[in-house]
Amino acid sequence: MKKLLIAGVVSAALLGGCATEKAQAPASPVATPESVMVSPNDDRQYDTFTLPNQLEVMLVSDPAAEKSAASLSVSVGLLHDPMSQQGMAHYLEHMLFLGTERYPDTKGYTEFMTANGGQHNAYTWLDITNYMFKINNDAYGEALDRFSDFFKAPKLYPEYTDKEKNAVNAEWSMRREMDYFGQFKLARSLMGDHPANRFLIGNLETLGDKEGSKLHTETVNFYERYYSANIMKLAMISNRPLDEMKALAEEYFGNIENKNIDNPTVDDKLDFAKVGGKRIHYVPNEDVKKLNIDFTISDNSDEFATKPNQFLTYLIGSEMPGTPAYQLKAMGLISNLSASASPNMYGNYGSFSINIDLTDAGMQNREAIVAVVMQYIDLIREQGVDEKYFGEIQTSLNNRFRFLQKSDEFGYVSNLAAAMQEVPAKFAVSSPYYYESFDAEAIQEVLAQLTPERVRIWYISKNEPSDSQLHFYDGKYQVDTISAEEIASWQQPAQIALNLPAVNTLLPQEFTLKPQTPQEKPELVIDENGVKVWSFPSQAFTEQPRGEMTVYINSGLPESDVKATVMTALWKDLYSLQQSALMTEASIAGMSLRFSDGNGISLAIGGFTDKQPELLTKALDALVVDVNEQNFAQAVDRYVRGLQNAGKKFPFYQAFDAYNNLIREGNFNTDALISAAESLTVADMQAFMQALLSENQLRIFAFGNYDKADLDNAVALVKGALPENRTSVNYDMREFWQPQAEQTLVWQQDLSVADVALIDVMVHPTPGFDTRAAGTVLRGHFRTVAFDKLRTEEQLAYAVGGMATSIGDYTGFAMFIQTPVKDVAAMQARFDEFKTQYKVALDALTEEEFAKL
Repeated sequence: MKKLLIAGVVSAALLGGCATEKAQAPASPVATPESVMVSPNDDRQYDTFTLPNQLEVMLVSDPAAEKSAASLSVSVGLLHDPMSQQGMAHYLEHMLFLGTERYPDTKGYTEFMTANGGQHNAYTWLDITNYMFKINNDAYGEALDRFSDFFKAPKLYPEYTDKEKNAVNAEWSMRREMDYFGQFKLARSLMGDHPANRFLIGNLETLGDKEGSKLHTETVNFYERYYSANIMKLAMISNRPLDEMKALAEEYFGNIENKNIDNPTVDDKLDFAKVGGKRIHYVPNEDVKKLNIDFTISDNSDEFATKPNQFLTYLIGSEMPGTPAYQLKAMGLISNLSASASPNMYGNYGSFSINIDLTDAGMQNREAIVAVVMQYIDLIREQGVDEKYFGEIQTSLNNRFRFLQKSDEFGYVSNLAAAMQEVPAKFAVSSPYYYESFDAEAIQEVLAQLTPERVRIWYISKNEPSDSQLHFYDGKYQVDTISAEEIASWQQPAQIALNLPAVNTLLPQEFTLKPQTPQEKPELVIDENGVKVWSFPSQAFTEQPRGEMTVYINSGLPESDVKATVMTALWKDLYSLQQSALMTEASIAGMSLRFSDGNGISLAIGGFTDKQPELLTKALDALVVDVNEQNFAQAVDRYVRGLQNAGKKFPFYQAFDAYNNLIREGNFNTDALISAAESLTVADMQAFMQALLSENQLRIFAFGNYDKADLDNAVALVKGALPENRTSVNYDMREFWQPQAEQTLVWQQDLSVADVALIDVMVHPTPGFDTRAAGTVLRGHFRTVAFDKLRTEEQLAYAVGGMATSIGDYTGFAMFIQTPVKDVAAMQARFDEFKTQYKVALDALTEEEFAKL
């Protein structure tokens, strides 16, 4: 039935400021006849070859593929914009979708995708522009024809210049208050004359006609210069056999012009006497207390097979006893420490960063914390470049790769096309997991760059001094030179005991699959003494020694009592903080541990099942967190700041939060939550944990590689962790709003931002699976039409579209937008008009067209 039924409506609006196997040796990657190294778990066929025009191609043939997809990347990006038109590579990405010589209709590509169950997108980054799509298998040939013409003869209509400039501007506008983007802009601006020092996204100020620079002319010249087959990479996946796919690649991509250009590179050298040794005070929009120790390193992304960066981030970010993260947490100075590396963040340079979340006590000891980290880096230089850590990391990566699962076709080809720009095609699949050998020299080369001369230390909080304002982003800052005295203090003996990480005890050794009986749905396998256990051999882990088990300790207290709601959140915070070392150890071993709050609490473990009993035992032993005056006050502080910072998120994210609160019982407003948090005591928290664990409904859900003995053991462990006098109560679930025909709910809030956000949800009045199935059929079509009309054609916003949603057993469609160009009333009127237009268009669909949805 091709009908759109609109009954109950929920509207949420935000107004802007104008209204403002047995244990064995690790499995090695399998080399296919085409030499692509793939997981032993991957049964697809691969081929790689280079077309006569020097365009490199990777094909993936998967008879089980539900959709066909392709992605083409070009090795040029934001660092190659002319300085007179900053953001132009991004702008060109937008323009390519608006018609080609063979298909000149500006809406033709999107309409074709919509009519054939398709999805398309693109992104531009520093040194890459990547285009991708997926489509119904029977439409693959024509989709490739239309797609490939982007790279042969795009129209680049000059009359669409203003429209696409506005689209780019809207993308920038929604990010300008986001601290990450402001800090990244500031980091680049401090790099002197290096090409990274530029505005990346583009907006109405940077894109346009200027003296000596015309946007359309520059765009055409940029395309003609850089869009050359020899710097392009193509990835394709389909249910077709490889020979058919190869013929398609040759037919549609073999005649893209090869201009024989050199791969664009950035070779400018940095003067570290000017760039390094700086302290940056940054005043964020969010209320955070952060310390970032950021080293500028030379790009070593070609060392993917020896992974020196990963070796070091593994050691520095470890939370094992004796490491900085462990020690500083124990002292109450920090709540989190992580290490990461982005080796080509600035083109030929990158970032090696240690990011730390501080407590109030930590804010008073920032120089001492920096000294501890620098002294630990010295300890690694002296003792840490040890092959035993290589073996541990290699085992972890091999285990993950051995059982690597398929991903969505759309994302897979996108990742492959991007990876082929970074590594030889042979390693495009395996490079994140391939750790060939221990290379002490490469590790020491990175360590030699983790020095005061290359460091920039960021102090990020609301109370930082500032003397400058960012251009294009909302952020204040001040840059100082780190004193020689402070640098000298880093060379002194550590004031706290520091040790390198111990060996991981949770790495799996047994990968045997447990016998499974086929089931159509989860089955209740244990129901005794107030404990219910459901089990299902999950389809997500077919022939995999993995599983997901969740222990729900359900209670109705948080639904009716705001203080209980807050205390479950504080419980989660303190548990995650105190068990972060266990969580990290589990993650390295290919498992996960999560503590969640809601209607009571839950513990979820996942991943390889071999060592899950040990993980569950440790997780349950720590279920009752240690609470004292200091850590409780710090948890309350993080909770309150988190609530306040929610008001700094993208407005349309805030609107979705408000919508979710509106449609379900047991939610409390921000002021009530903050007031409750600030009134709580350590005694309240201790009493609450005991009360919830003593009276609850206990349910366990197990999906994957488990047998009855595993479940019995889990039950015994859980019951052993709960009070002996525990009583079982009825299961509590927060009720959803029950939509009624002609009923409308409206929520509105003013925000001090320029953009307006609006969510408009239309709910079908009949609950049940039949309605949900109809919604599932229509959701892709509705989403695509809304996006194409409101964003691509009308350029109302960057964040705009439609989606299917549910409210309990009810199904609906939602439209959302964050726009800088309309107020709430005008935008609501446009949404109402669109809904009328969509119903007409839906009624006009032929049976043949409807069958393709």
